[in-house]
Amino acid sequence: MSTDALFINFLLCVALAITAWKGFDFLKRYRLITGTPTSKIRAAHQGYVELIGHITESSGLLRSPLSGRECVWFRCRVSRLQSGKKTQKWSIEYASESTDFFEISDTTDSCLVAPEGATIRAEHTRTWYGSTPMPDSAIDKPASNLNKLNQILNTPLDSERYQYQESLLFPYEKIYALGQFSTTGGGRHLPSLESIKGDIIREWKQSYDNLLDTFDTDNNQKLDMHEWNDVLAAAESAAVERRKELANQPTRHLLCQPAEKDHPYLLSTFDEEALAKRYGWYALGALIALMLEMWAIITLWT
Repeated sequence: MSTDALFINFLLCVALAITAWKGFDFLKRYRLITGTPTSKIRAAHQGYVELIGHITESSGLLRSPLSGRECVWFRCRVSRLQSGKKTQKWSIEYASESTDFFEISDTTDSCLVAPEGATIRAEHTRTWYGSTPMPDSAIDKPASNLNKLNQILNTPLDSERYQYQESLLFPYEKIYALGQFSTTGGGRHLPSLESIKGDIIREWKQSYDNLLDTFDTDNNQKLDMHEWNDVLAAAESAAVERRKELANQPTRHLLCQPAEKDHPYLLSTFDEEALAKRYGWYALGALIALMLEMWAIITLWT
């Protein structure tokens, strides 16, 4: 076998490994989406869950850097067309993705969502073109394929060509979520009274002069056994009050990226069935590509 054939075979083996890895990843996502039962926010267990709800406006709105549209999450990218002697390619000039928390709700409760680390499939995704590093003005309506073609044809040949891409999540959209769910407040996971008491004593010891001013009754600049017992009694009373405050904190639910790397974090405004079909088709495509790559490798070796 020639050196060129060996090199091509090596590249095919690398492509085979990547295709297999992506195919298994797509298949895992498909099985998680179809196999994980949907939970209600109020009754969801602590851990990896599937939620379906609607985005609320309570967390405040952001503004997209490209179109200026109000939303709860955005992902934007600006690419510039670079022309070589024989080829042209788009080079990313600017990219931004928001990480602010937003809130979703269902018929039982609401939940904060941390979008950082999530694979987000937004139905409101669009691409348009222009001749400036940033769009000249906000575009309120998604461009049709004909409008996209007109934008390209109307751009002067001697000017820079830019591609703008934007994905947005809006309030009141229905959203599918698969991630790590946790709940705090509402009397959950309260530390013990002794633990809080120990924390308070350590805090007081950091300002020992203040501790002496309060409990050194004989002014000898040290705490004897009787005075130290007063410190312990005061710390216990303060611990009881602090624990009451912790118990009265409101219940807060949070969905975020799972700590386990093999558990995907998915957010999508496409419905569950459409999202599952997409990953199913991706897995099937990877399988077909895998078979073609294996056929090519066998052909080269025979």
